[in-house]
Amino acid sequence: MPRRGRGRGSGKGHWRGRGRGRPGHSPFGAPNEDPDEIFTEVLEAQGEMSQTDDPSLEGETAGELEASMEKEGSHEEHGDPEGVFFKEEDVGITEYIGSSPGFNAIIKQRYSDFIVNEIDEEGKIVKLTSLEVDQSLIQAEEDLEGVLSPEQKEILDNFNANPVHERTVDIAAPEDKEMRVKIHQIVKKNYKKLQSDTLFEDDVRFIQITAKGSRGGSAGQYFRQNYMQNPWPPGCGNYCRFVLYKENMDTMEAINRMTKLFHINKNLFQFAGTKDKRAITSQEMTAYRVRAEKLAGGNRNLYKMALGNFRYVDQPLKLGQLGGNRFTIVLRNVTGNEETVQTALESLKTNGFINYFGMQRFGTTTIPTYRVGKELLKGNYKEAGELILQPRPGEKEFISECRKSWWKDKNCVQMLKTLPRKYAIERSLLEGLIKFGENNYANAFQMVHRNTRMLYLHGYQSYIWNHVASRRLKEFGMVPVVGDLVYKGDLKDVAFKEENQESSTNGENTSSRVTPTIVTTENLSQYTIQDVLLPLPGFDIKYPDNEVGKWYSDLLEADGLTMEGLKHSNKQYALPGAYRRLLLVPSDLNWKMYKYTDVTKELTLSDLDLIKQKPEPVSEPDGTANALKIQMSLPQSCYATMALREVLKIDTSAAYQSSLNHGRRPNHTPTAAKEMPSKQKENPSQ
Repeated sequence: MPRRGRGRGSGKGHWRGRGRGRPGHSPFGAPNEDPDEIFTEVLEAQGEMSQTDDPSLEGETAGELEASMEKEGSHEEHGDPEGVFFKEEDVGITEYIGSSPGFNAIIKQRYSDFIVNEIDEEGKIVKLTSLEVDQSLIQAEEDLEGVLSPEQKEILDNFNANPVHERTVDIAAPEDKEMRVKIHQIVKKNYKKLQSDTLFEDDVRFIQITAKGSRGGSAGQYFRQNYMQNPWPPGCGNYCRFVLYKENMDTMEAINRMTKLFHINKNLFQFAGTKDKRAITSQEMTAYRVRAEKLAGGNRNLYKMALGNFRYVDQPLKLGQLGGNRFTIVLRNVTGNEETVQTALESLKTNGFINYFGMQRFGTTTIPTYRVGKELLKGNYKEAGELILQPRPGEKEFISECRKSWWKDKNCVQMLKTLPRKYAIERSLLEGLIKFGENNYANAFQMVHRNTRMLYLHGYQSYIWNHVASRRLKEFGMVPVVGDLVYKGDLKDVAFKEENQESSTNGENTSSRVTPTIVTTENLSQYTIQDVLLPLPGFDIKYPDNEVGKWYSDLLEADGLTMEGLKHSNKQYALPGAYRRLLLVPSDLNWKMYKYTDVTKELTLSDLDLIKQKPEPVSEPDGTANALKIQMSLPQSCYATMALREVLKIDTSAAYQSSLNHGRRPNHTPTAAKEMPSKQKENPSQ
């Protein structure tokens, strides 16, 4: 077995298996988790603590940055997290709306405690229910009898019995393409020693039959191997739509595994949103002209993955083409009694939670995404690039030394040689500096995928939004006030959809899909706090017509930016803006308490467990610990961890959660939520 990669600590090589062919590496025989994994996964996965994505990361479409970082391959390697990673208050997450005291619990002690099922545009929950190809959903191939004449069949029978390489048999090619395809199918199916091509000669089309191997390396042979050997089912749409089930890996990693297994280009796959890495997720995918049988056959070799529910469709999935995500979350080591839990969840069910952008929006390292985004918006490309490349606390020694060496002499070639390939963002930036010049960061950033660059900018938008949201609730409370922006319709996660479209390059209105109303003294009684919107800052967006609108200008000014500056001289970094609800109420919320003793005991069933007909987990009357299973549905771009934060009243940052996972409880006592004022200020617009 070849030795690949570099050791994480010493820099020495380490051994890696391919993961294929080993016992249990299929949906039907996946090995059990190592019991020790539950105490190490959080430290190894810092920040993948809750996401989906679409962006729903967290299942939610939140997973944006983390998902994109994973897509780009930039996995951080961390040392001791305590005292290193930023906390919620650093990104503006400070308020609660409920008055329940909260309680302690561990989020994602095991990745199987976080299950995400995508919700499609029609509102149906996406579930893996079958691993087989249902032939009734696929148009059957037409009868091939009668396509060849008896004389042609006799000639081909004799040729197949004695396949002379120098011989050819020519058949007049029908004008109808489907008829020509049927002839090729007959040759493939009935004449195993022969091969067929459609050829032109003197403007005449004909089908030429030859012995296999009589010609090599021709375009015709490539066509036979890649199309005619596995012809597309007649009458079917060009896309196979299926459910991708995955465990403890992000969406792009799953796609990369499929491309290697099936030997196809990753661009043949499309999806509506990325999903959490540290979770079990089910989402829909489309694959351009990849047969359902081929995908189903891969289940024998896919580890912690499964493909199923195949059907053919005419159109591919597009980013953002989903209704949201359904979460099934198990919280372990719950300290609150049933009354406390009941009160907190009833409040969530009635009042909802502050629709903050969760911690994963800002990355998983000590250099948060919003800092890079701020420098890009200011046109400080060198400062932005150095933030990405510079040394940072909390990383493994090998990576730390690699960064320090670069910081000392700025030798891009040397850093590129030593930096592991999974650090794709850093590597792309280094390649750009080598190509365009060591100080030409503006052009070097063009080597970084556009979606990743935009996620830095969106991180800054989210940072501003969180701070404004906290101040809005702290100063005006749980009521709409004059000058607020409100909207009663279905927002359908406008923020996410606009983030994933091309930025406006000609100043046209990209926010026109929703037009909020401004609250006045006349219409104030028509709205509630759940109708209030806050904008993500941009050049083509409406701002609240009260002092909240000024807060945006003040925050941007403090960072050396202006509203007009968000249009940016480089149109690739222009931010038109979007709207986001201040509060969000989960739908279909339910919960159940369990008692357990064994920390490895599964307390919920995945889609694959249901296919295997595993029994439903039950509470142990004599269990020594309490667990809480919560199920809820959220729209795209909304973070389940922020809903959990409202219930628990604890910090959801990676550092704090990992301390709980290791049995260490920082000096943090959940306190009752601040009582929100119920009366609006006088003349809030003045």
